[in-house]
Amino acid sequence: MRTTGIESVARRHPSRSALRREGLRPFPPYKGPQAARTVGREWLSTRNLPAAGFTLIELLVATSILVIVSAMTVLLVTTVTKAWQRATALSEDLHHGDYVIEQLVSALRATRYRGRADGFQLEKGSGGSLGADRISWVKEGPELVGEESTFAKTFHRIRFTVARDPESGKMGAAFTAWGDEYLQPDDFDSDALPPLILSDRVVGFSCRVATNGADTGEIEWLDAWDATLPGGDSETNHVPRFVELTLYLSPLEEGDAPVEMRRLVDIPIASEGMK
Repeated sequence: MRTTGIESVARRHPSRSALRREGLRPFPPYKGPQAARTVGREWLSTRNLPAAGFTLIELLVATSILVIVSAMTVLLVTTVTKAWQRATALSEDLHHGDYVIEQLVSALRATRYRGRADGFQLEKGSGGSLGADRISWVKEGPELVGEESTFAKTFHRIRFTVARDPESGKMGAAFTAWGDEYLQPDDFDSDALPPLILSDRVVGFSCRVATNGADTGEIEWLDAWDATLPGGDSETNHVPRFVELTLYLSPLEEGDAPVEMRRLVDIPIASEGMK
């Protein structure tokens, strides 16, 4: 008995179990000539379906987008972290600067003047743009030296500048203190006293003073403080009315400009002497 082409295709069609092994959908159990035509048509269309998945172009586009998003995220996190670190470092530096400058202000306002030996002294340093000035004055009280100091209840001279710490080797805001000159031995040298470091975050210091002459309503800053008495003595004979203090804090990063802190101090004893 002759068979048609469609029936021949149906006979050559794989079994249902073979289709399952190949991952194809098996055809329904049709019978008769209609079954041959239906099964052949479904089997041929199933064999021609494209495999499920992504093309190479789609994968490349997705990978590119992922790389761009990841790079932007890393850049954002790095920028925020760096800004937070700078803000933290600046806050800590300002805290150190506030401490030093408050100590200086309180000590200067405790200035005492009994005579020519107690005059205010200002030596301009050669620290370049940072400044390395040195100031010295006589005071009374625990300001700067502390309550436990032997000088807390006596007159003593203070010298403030930026000096090198003998132990760490770092530069920092430092002071030395000693009693009245006439109480010191003949070989006393104040420069030989070890400095007491207040903060190593302060790397420069500059100072300028204003005359305590006639009150003109304006601060008259002096280019230099005359430390010589009319008779040729090497000690200053008075105390300035205004002292402007400028501290230079360590730069946050190499190449940055130092952070400046400036404070104007009105010395009470000089103002009282003008009345």
